[in-house]
Amino acid sequence: MDRASIVLIAGVAVGVGLVAGWREATAPPTVVAYGLPVPGWAAPPLRIVQLTDIHLGPPDMPPARVARIVAQANALHPDLVVLTGDYHGGKLVDGLFARGRGGNLDDAVRPLRALRSRLGTFAVRGNHDEPYWTPRVLPRNRMTYLENAHADAGPVVVAGVDDLATGHANVAAALAGIAPGKPVVLLMHEPDGFADVPGSVAVTLAGHTHGGQVRLPLIGALVTNTRLGYVRGRYVVGGRTLIVSSGLGTSGLPFRLGVPPEIVVVTLHSVGRNSGTDR
Repeated sequence: MDRASIVLIAGVAVGVGLVAGWREATAPPTVVAYGLPVPGWAAPPLRIVQLTDIHLGPPDMPPARVARIVAQANALHPDLVVLTGDYHGGKLVDGLFARGRGGNLDDAVRPLRALRSRLGTFAVRGNHDEPYWTPRVLPRNRMTYLENAHADAGPVVVAGVDDLATGHANVAAALAGIAPGKPVVLLMHEPDGFADVPGSVAVTLAGHTHGGQVRLPLIGALVTNTRLGYVRGRYVVGGRTLIVSSGLGTSGLPFRLGVPPEIVVVTLHSVGRNSGTDR
């Protein structure tokens, strides 16, 4: 085979990969469901919907697409919605579209006002979310913002940790003062923070990794953004449970390959009862 043929084949392969990556990045999210038995749980099953790593911004995540994702989440009839950071930013073209007063965070969060659940929406910050504006913008858009803090949510307590990138993540502070008796759902952006989570937490939900965003056959994910290997899915370590979502948007370039965007549903239920969503 001559050099010209090799170059042509390589060019076609790259072109096909780019088209496939764009199509996967912009496809409707898949729904990934997990069932979690909780010792002592006597209430009806509780459905938690997690959205993470939206990364609003052109070309792949305009506000209209966020609105469609919100409608898809609402159709799952969640009891509780949790958001685990990176609402905007992270793309190479961000500088072309940045605005003052918190960039495009208002644009990213505004469609999320339409989220509907019985117990409300709870949120933490990601590494791309500005530390001044995030705690101001999220609460005025019908969210309970948790920064090393917790809040009562009926049958559960929801706790949230600041992002590891700030240097101020404090799991102990987020859990301080929680009375025993209710399961604790802990939110964090970066899953490496799971190393500090005690066994008293029923489940920890995280994002950040995008599941690798691009996973190549025989090679796997090129970049995972986790030192501890928590890339995507359910991890059980010493009786503690972590669930990492591959998220919805993209960072860097607007491509996904082998890692489709996803909405995570976690159903808490009593021991011995199959929620019908076990994964």
